[in-house]
Amino acid sequence: MIPVLLTQIKTRDGMVLEGIFVRPKRKSRTALIWLHGLSSRFSSGQPLIKELATLCVKNGIGYFKFNNRGHGIATLGIKGSKTKNIVGGGFEKFEDCIFDIRAMIRFANKLGFKNIILAGHSTGANKALYYLYKNRDRKVKGVILLGPISDIVVEIRHKGWLGLKKGLAIAERLKKENPQALMPRKYGIYTASRYLSLCKQGLAEDVFQYYNPRAKWTALKSIRAPLAVIVGTRDEHLDRSPKTLIEAFRAHARNAKKFYGYVIKGAGHSFIKKEKELSKIIVNWIKNTLPKI
Repeated sequence: MIPVLLTQIKTRDGMVLEGIFVRPKRKSRTALIWLHGLSSRFSSGQPLIKELATLCVKNGIGYFKFNNRGHGIATLGIKGSKTKNIVGGGFEKFEDCIFDIRAMIRFANKLGFKNIILAGHSTGANKALYYLYKNRDRKVKGVILLGPISDIVVEIRHKGWLGLKKGLAIAERLKKENPQALMPRKYGIYTASRYLSLCKQGLAEDVFQYYNPRAKWTALKSIRAPLAVIVGTRDEHLDRSPKTLIEAFRAHARNAKKFYGYVIKGAGHSFIKKEKELSKIIVNWIKNTLPKI
């Protein structure tokens, strides 16, 4: 059994986030911080937590996984806030992910981990990339994007271009009346503002722009840290081959110190039943990226 510490951190804007920390057996300066996806939680994906944390411990890498303010669908936010304090995947303000990630990194730093690897899964990948684009944090020595799928593409696959256009029009109308108004149920449990953040081109969350051949990929082009992109062949949200998707990232990650793309055969979006293979890929990449862990 690996020693898992249940803990919590507090962001600068007052959000309390629960999570876990696993310390490696030997002293280390390197830590992996896992950023979960939309409406997930720090406790989600137990098989992957076990495989990845165990492998990190054996290789002298700290492992951290916390809730971010996008956990669950609707979650109580900052206690005592004078504003509406509901967050969660359907209510959060995407740009506030900076508070969450900064608090996670600060916590790891206090424990002696100076070299940080951010591993973002699904919407967590959007957040990892956005954080680095806005902060240029030198403590982050590498970033791993797992299942980096555009929510715009997901919505088009489910509802078509016309369905997306209609949803955006409804969201824009509702937002003018009340940004926290809920969308019609068929669009998911989202406020109008959250739906626009997920599905409107050009907003902060729109960092994976492979669906648009004219896109500038501004956030990705700003990344200078080593970068890895990992995709499963059976990711249910893909609109193209995994190889084609990875090549789109490679073409625009021109300023990254290193780029690594890997396709996991048979893996879906959540990498279920591929946890061992995924963990080996992640830890080996960290060891090759930071030889002196």
